[in-house]
Amino acid sequence: MAAKRSLDKSYVVRNIRQKQRFKYILILEGIAVGSIVGLVIALFRIMIVKADQARQMAVHLIKVRSIYAVAVLLVLILIAWILDKLIRFEPDISGSGIPQIEGELKGLEDQNWRKVLIAKFAGCVLAIGGGLALGREGPSIQLGGMIGKGFARRKNALLTEERMLMSCGAGAGLAAAFGAPLAGVLFALEELHKNFSAEVLVSTMAASAVADYIAVNIIGLRPVFDFDVEHRIPLRLYWSVVLLGVILGILGVIYNKLLDKMQDFFDRFDSKFISIGIMLMISFLMMFIYPAVLGSGNNLVKVISDGKFTLAALTVLFVAKLFFSTGSFGTGTPGGIFLPLLVIGAIIGGLYSTFLNVTFGVEEYYIKGFVIIAMAGFFSAIVRAPITGVILITEMTGNFMTLLSLVSASLVAYVVADLLGGEPVYDQLMHRRQRKKAESGLAMADNEYMTDVYNKTNKRYVKKRISIRERKVVIDSSVHIGSKMDGHKVMELGLPEGSLIVSVMRDGKEIIPHGATILNGGDDLEILCRLKDIAATEAVLDEKCKAISID
Repeated sequence: MAAKRSLDKSYVVRNIRQKQRFKYILILEGIAVGSIVGLVIALFRIMIVKADQARQMAVHLIKVRSIYAVAVLLVLILIAWILDKLIRFEPDISGSGIPQIEGELKGLEDQNWRKVLIAKFAGCVLAIGGGLALGREGPSIQLGGMIGKGFARRKNALLTEERMLMSCGAGAGLAAAFGAPLAGVLFALEELHKNFSAEVLVSTMAASAVADYIAVNIIGLRPVFDFDVEHRIPLRLYWSVVLLGVILGILGVIYNKLLDKMQDFFDRFDSKFISIGIMLMISFLMMFIYPAVLGSGNNLVKVISDGKFTLAALTVLFVAKLFFSTGSFGTGTPGGIFLPLLVIGAIIGGLYSTFLNVTFGVEEYYIKGFVIIAMAGFFSAIVRAPITGVILITEMTGNFMTLLSLVSASLVAYVVADLLGGEPVYDQLMHRRQRKKAESGLAMADNEYMTDVYNKTNKRYVKKRISIRERKVVIDSSVHIGSKMDGHKVMELGLPEGSLIVSVMRDGKEIIPHGATILNGGDDLEILCRLKDIAATEAVLDEKCKAISID
């Protein structure tokens, strides 16, 4: 580590005044991080649009003169070679980047923020420009998280503050990518932290609002999806909304399993150049056969919502997009699944509403409603973040008429996917990533760094080697009403060795707990633990403080 950090500072228990000041500092830092993220992601989006336009021009040239096909083919081979080199340069750019952020927040990763920023940016532009069906939103979240990490490292922030600034940057990245600041905040809380924290909330709100303002109002970018819903789904058709939720839940589990199988298939190849090259060759063929499946496909949503596809055409598009997008991601090239899964959800919605029209005579003007319902429900089934999905779609459409139907379908899809035993996609990807790193001996090592530690005997700071994995971090949690720890003593919690509850906030008052302190539902906890114990500590908290006990 280049920066010197005092380990003793990590053990300081903040009082209410200090904590309040820390919150305000985080808001200011969130504004700073959000400003940088807004500019970077705006440039990122512009470059991807330019890459998309270049690909469309290439398709046009091939149609005009077939000789241009040779030049396009050579360019695609060059892209595959460059992507292979970029992944070798920085392996952490592979995939969407969201599992990497989640892993780092759990103490399982330590990414090189400089290398990730450069390689991820370039890799995604090349991959999407080459026609691979990948999203820019997951990469935007990773880019934003790395900007937050870089900001923290430059100011010598403590590890706890660094994790919060990473969350700020990640949320701001989603906000700038979609033009949906509230969804960025909720994603940081619901998916990344999986916990409510006042500090994370206010700082991420500041970062997301600023990033969205810069991207939309200063740079002038439009939201990814921008269409109005004129007719809400009537109550007489809510049976179809519930049925759609069931279908989306089943398809969501299938999508996650297919994604896993595609990764298994491409892992057989020793070289990324070969696996990426295979998909780019398929992309080349699709330029002649079926250009609609190329790229992330956000432009398809508007066409589908206008009802311009037949039932047969939508069926072919669904199958082609499903396999091409999962195959593109399976190669491990930089790029996400966030936007492609929303597009596939829109195709499902269009297919479903067209079927209802043909079979049951449901009016055609409800197609837009079913499209956005399917987008939110499919996202909920795959990611298991229903609140983020509902708010994201609502923000992008600017219409609250469909809120009830969005919630209904998303809830049903969530429950069905959960009952079928499907794992949330980003947890699935993170676990797969950690398993592969462990098998290859690349798991996060106990690297050492020099720091200043206060010696009480000599009353001065002295140099000492400290393991990175031994660094201390404060994590926030809460005791849910009806959980196992509601009404029970601190000593019954059973945290990993070295983890300690240092503060309990109850009704606006701070309590310094001891083993016999009774925890109540609604208490906010601050837990001090080592970096390497974050995942184990959060697992205990999830089981005993958050899950509702039925004993």
